[in-house]
Amino acid sequence: MLNIPAWLLVIPILGFLVFVHELGHFLTAKKFGIKVTEFGFGFPPRIYGYKHGETIYSINWIPIGGFVKMVGEEESTDPRSFARQSAVKRAIVLLAGPIMNLVVPIIIFTSMLALPHNTVVGTVVVSGVAPGSPANSAGIKSGDSIVSINDNRVENHSSLIREIQKNLGKPIKIAIRKGSNVGNIGSSPEFQHVEEINLIPRKKPPSLLVVETVENPGNEVSIKEAREYNRQAELGQTLTQGAIGVMIGTQNPKVKETRLPIWEALPSSFNKIVEVLSLTTKGFTNWATEGDNPGLAGPIGIAQVTGEVAGMGIAPLLELMALISISLAIINILPIPALDGGRLLFIIIEQIRGGKRVSSKVESLVHMSGFIILIGGIILMSYFDIIRLISGNKFLQ
Repeated sequence: MLNIPAWLLVIPILGFLVFVHELGHFLTAKKFGIKVTEFGFGFPPRIYGYKHGETIYSINWIPIGGFVKMVGEEESTDPRSFARQSAVKRAIVLLAGPIMNLVVPIIIFTSMLALPHNTVVGTVVVSGVAPGSPANSAGIKSGDSIVSINDNRVENHSSLIREIQKNLGKPIKIAIRKGSNVGNIGSSPEFQHVEEINLIPRKKPPSLLVVETVENPGNEVSIKEAREYNRQAELGQTLTQGAIGVMIGTQNPKVKETRLPIWEALPSSFNKIVEVLSLTTKGFTNWATEGDNPGLAGPIGIAQVTGEVAGMGIAPLLELMALISISLAIINILPIPALDGGRLLFIIIEQIRGGKRVSSKVESLVHMSGFIILIGGIILMSYFDIIRLISGNKFLQ
């Protein structure tokens, strides 16, 4: 076994996902008869190249992704060039990359759901309630069990977090199992009852400074109240609350082996992707309207989170791979110059203008400017990634 740092796994993961993306462009270009001069794995300098027909298939030294060289990507008189194809064919070639990045998570999620896998389930119990939080206002108490959210059963931490994140800023119905406070009777189900409460998960939970005496309620919380929520709270610390303001634990945890038949696993994988896309959309919306960080990370941040997730096992690592693949699809489909979505935007503009194309010089200039901005954004995100590493903070809090 090779003893290598776990974060290095980001290289084969990103390499594979970008290669699959380029494979989508390559296969559709070949299908439409577009002349492809080179299909490379990795980026130059070249290690080895094999020419078959008119295309060179190359292996290159930088093992992150790949590339497809098509004749006349912006302007050409060659009838087999990309630029000479119909708008529909060019759009399909451009969309094929992001679509392939969505195929990968479908395969990953379907396989994980269809194959036997262990899931930890148990009773999700509230161990602390934040003062002034939606949970506190709704009457949730320490010791209550969360049974379901919007009639979706809560079996573990993950299902609770998933249901909350899906409904940020929207009213939800939570089924709470209340127990008796007389002696130990509360631990017996016959002395418990379920009641339904309504609350709205916060999009921007507060972070309050723990102090002895509160002078500014908007920014501070007393040590007494803080410890009712988190027993480990200390003076001078920042008390960070969640969307509904509860600390949770799991009682009577057990490992359950589950699997879904393929006809259920496949649609469930689509549902997972829709959930990710929905949460991502909400994240970017909040970023644009309220300045919340949607969790953007550069290559260094992706490497850090890969190292953290790798220690959790192969299943979480595969899930991360699926999430990165979805992210690549989203980023590439956005109308950003130099990316697939930016090139697709020029095709749309062309159709709006009745088939009249934007000057190739103008398009090249726009894409070059977009590329420079992208590189600047990656450098900026990498700066914050490095600051987080230096401070000793983990990506996954």
